[in-house]
Order: sequence, then C-alpha cells, then structure tokens
Amino acid sequence: MNISKQIVGYLKTRALVLVSVETCTAGAIGAMLADQRGAAGCLDLGYVAHAATAIAALPGVRAPTIERDGLVSEAVAREAAEGALIKGGGRRGSASVALASIGLLAHAEDEEDDAVSTVTHCFAWACIDNGRVLCVSETVGFSGRRHEIRRSIARRALLGLPRFVDRVLAR
Repeated sequence: MNISKQIVGYLKTRALVLVSVETCTAGAIGAMLADQRGAAGCLDLGYVAHAATAIAALPGVRAPTIERDGLVSEAVAREAAEGALIKGGGRRGSASVALASIGLLAHAEDEEDDAVSTVTHCFAWACIDNGRVLCVSETVGFSGRRHEIRRSIARRALLGLPRFVDRVLAR
C-alpha cells in the first residue's frame, strides 16, 4: 500500500485532522496526502517555508530558540509543530495533529542536479490529548540526490505520525 493512502486512512479512522509544516519538501507532504481520495476531511492547513527567514516567521517559532539551538533543530521543529497546531490558520481547534519537517537542502548554483549530498533534518509531531499539547521530535541524517532526499524526508515525516499518535493514545 502506498504511504500517503495509508496515512489518509489512518487519519480518517481516528478522526484526526492534520496541519503540516514543511521546509525543503516544499509542500510535497501535503500534496502526497491531498492526492488521495477522502483526504479533504483530514487535512486542515499546510505551511511551506523554504527560506530561513520564512522558517523563523512560522507560528510558534521564537527567535531565542533559533539563536540558542539553530534554525535546523529539534527545538525549532517542536515549536513549529506546536505553533501550527495551536495557532494555525486562526481557526483554533480545527486540527488535532501536526507534523513539522524542518531542514535546509542547499544547492549551489554550479552543482549538478544529480549530485549526492548529505543533510540533517529535524522532525516533530504534535497532538492534542485531553486539552494538552504533546510533542516528540527527532533528528535524522539523509544522503543521496536532491529528489531522493526530499522523498525520504516526506516518507519519514508521514510514517512518524502514526508511530507518535499511537504511542500517545496508548497511555
């Protein structure tokens, strides 16, 4: 089964609504889900912040956190996930789960499109449980060609969602 179909089914069966924050995947995560039948009922809002200044301006992301931990950090990913969940779109309460995928995939002007590179990427998943926002995060290294890295990042972000939510709901 394809991952996006699996995740849409997962969200629907648990009556979850997702808000996403994406950087170097540039909206690919949301697009993967939106391509699936029935996705409209489980997708709320998607933030795409490709530039460093845009990442710093995401809801919930604080300048002192960036100064202390760096732009690509689990702390920023957690703030982005929690901020999108709590403040997202001005429609409090519409989303019940969030994922944030924070990283920069630099590309030099003279670099070949199929050049292999290595990047560090930070993920966070957040949900509301009994009125509290719970969040987990992780940092993962990826290497490969740009399109391979972006695809791997999107897959990791999506597959982390049920792993996190199931752990929270099992308490």
